[in-house]
Amino acid sequence: MADAEAIVPIRISTDEFPERERLPLWREMFGRNMVHVDIEPLDDRPFRASATFLALPGLGVAFGSHSDARYVHGKQSVARAGDQVVLALVTRGVGHASQLNREVWTHPGNAVMLSATEPTTGTLRGEGASLVLKFPRSAVETLVSDLGSALVRPIDAANEALRLLIGYLRVLLDGQLSTNKDLARAFATHVLDLAALAVGAYGESREIAGSRGLRAARLDSVLRLIRAEYSDPEISPERVAARLRISTRYLHKLLQETGTSFAERVQELRLERAFSLLSGETRVVRKVHVAAYDAGFSDLSHFNRLFRRRYGLTPTAARGRG
Repeated sequence: MADAEAIVPIRISTDEFPERERLPLWREMFGRNMVHVDIEPLDDRPFRASATFLALPGLGVAFGSHSDARYVHGKQSVARAGDQVVLALVTRGVGHASQLNREVWTHPGNAVMLSATEPTTGTLRGEGASLVLKFPRSAVETLVSDLGSALVRPIDAANEALRLLIGYLRVLLDGQLSTNKDLARAFATHVLDLAALAVGAYGESREIAGSRGLRAARLDSVLRLIRAEYSDPEISPERVAARLRISTRYLHKLLQETGTSFAERVQELRLERAFSLLSGETRVVRKVHVAAYDAGFSDLSHFNRLFRRRYGLTPTAARGRG
């Protein structure tokens, strides 16, 4: 097993520069040296921008916010960019991209795939924010046979693979992916799978991407929803499956691969929450019945038995332990 290494983000912001030098320094450091574009503000307002970069095996990630500006990826920039393919997602504002004599508008939740080896002009308005994924072209072409047709085409927010991709990336963007290289490589592969499905992988490539990235992202969405709603007494496999637009049978199959059933996972989360409330980890020590009900238990006797079996002491004994 590879050694564990944190995925360390690189952050840059105009707030770190002297006010008079913000735009020229941002153009040089961010534009020309990091993303290989020339930056042209669209108005005379003070220019502000920030960006965060993350590097995984076979995947580059950049996200940030920007004052309204035009970004020109010209011939000289193309020579420096390398044979890469970019998936650009707008998270705030309105974007526009022009490449290969094609144009596309993007709004929050939409995306577009572009080639780094082609001259490109893009704009982002409305104090916009974006998320950009960069892949080796060869890796994308293993899953998208007609890549040329997929470039500069709008990908709607309703696209299931794109929606799952955005949710799956939260693991990385929230700083939760601090792990070994093998798992980071698997994560990057899953992101590539979802990007390929979003732009139209088909045939055998679609099956491969579906069995890897799509499956992993669906499991991630199930686990995130359970973590968000475990304390709701009405939570059930049927309810979670309906929210995620999958069958209950498929939900159970996904969880089976983790070795923990739906009921076991909800129960463990509730017990952990109750222990935290009782012990004072939340800075306020709750009464036993209040902690039980807040954690999602509706039967106090059942809660007492489960708690003692899990922690080896009664809920009353756990109160105030810190």
